[in-house]
Amino acid sequence: MDNQLILAVNQSREIIEYHDDAHLSSEAMSSEITLNENARLELYVLQNVNDDATIANTYKIKQLANSRLKVVVISFNSGDIRNSFHVDLDGEGAETEIYGLYLIDKKQHVENRLKINHNVPHCKSNEKFKGILDEEATAVFNGHVYVAPDAQKTDAQQNNSNILLTPTAKINTQPFLEIYADDVKCSHGTSTGQLDQEAMFYMRQRGISKANARILLMYAFAAEISNHIGNEDLRIHIDDMIKRRLRGELSSCENCVLRCSHPKEYNFDIDYSKI
Repeated sequence: MDNQLILAVNQSREIIEYHDDAHLSSEAMSSEITLNENARLELYVLQNVNDDATIANTYKIKQLANSRLKVVVISFNSGDIRNSFHVDLDGEGAETEIYGLYLIDKKQHVENRLKINHNVPHCKSNEKFKGILDEEATAVFNGHVYVAPDAQKTDAQQNNSNILLTPTAKINTQPFLEIYADDVKCSHGTSTGQLDQEAMFYMRQRGISKANARILLMYAFAAEISNHIGNEDLRIHIDDMIKRRLRGELSSCENCVLRCSHPKEYNFDIDYSKI
């Protein structure tokens, strides 16, 4: 399925994409998006499908002067999910933010591949992806930032962080910068590890059970991504889904989990300065 979206000068739009069919076997979607001058787009991609489903999403995005793009892609359950974002910053003052979160277990697999081209000066991009992998889940993060020779004053940041809950969970992370300009501010980083044992100890000393301490730490880790959701109602709902997923209560179901009519409420009191 192919989609095309063109935002006119000064136009703003919010789009929410759901991928949540429990009977879905395969889906391939290609989207071409153009943001004209001063246009603003917030795109939320939410994925919660069965263990046998295959999803391949490709987004080709062109940004002109002073346009603003924010993407948040969250994968709760998957079979084999592949998300690809190709963004061309073709107008000065354009800014791109792409955030991602994947919470996967069993033998689920998620790939996120990004190519951000800084083709002109004075543009910004920020990509931050985080994952929690359990059992034999696998994930791939491939981020490529290109800065053209004339793209001076570029500000490009890229980061991928992962928590592996078992020795059999695996992540292949490849952040990459290709820079041909000399007056830029660019960085990339990656980290992979287990839950912070010092933070676990701190919480256990305050009477929090080991199971709840694990959930609190994972939620604090994941919430750094969900907090970028600008739509407050959606953010609250997604936070609830994250908590349910971390408790093992959220799976793909026949009745469209993403619009579940009986959500459970969990209130976590977290001292973030200790985590």
